[in-house]
Amino acid sequence: MAISRKRREEIEAFIDEDISDIPEMTDEQLAQLHPSHLLNRENYRPVKKKICMYVDADVLEHYKSKGKGYQTNINRVLRQGMLREISPTYGRVHNEEDEHNA
Repeated sequence: MAISRKRREEIEAFIDEDISDIPEMTDEQLAQLHPSHLLNRENYRPVKKKICMYVDADVLEHYKSKGKGYQTNINRVLRQGMLREISPTYGRVHNEEDEHNA
């Protein structure tokens, strides 16, 4: 994806900003950082990609039996698994919330 001239100018202007008065973050502050989509989940809308994949017939039937939106439910389960895998604290922090949103 090409960057527009206006966006390139904004980036170049930012690069020229004097940030020498901003202190570096401490290890404690860095440890508290989380991806914004985990903190502000109601406003996060990931880009969707269409794929073709094989799943076990019983898995597909299980989700289809729940009715309309089975593809969204499969995506939700995949996302929860991904987040648990990439974020060690995700399971402890979000299990209860995920149960309420299921």
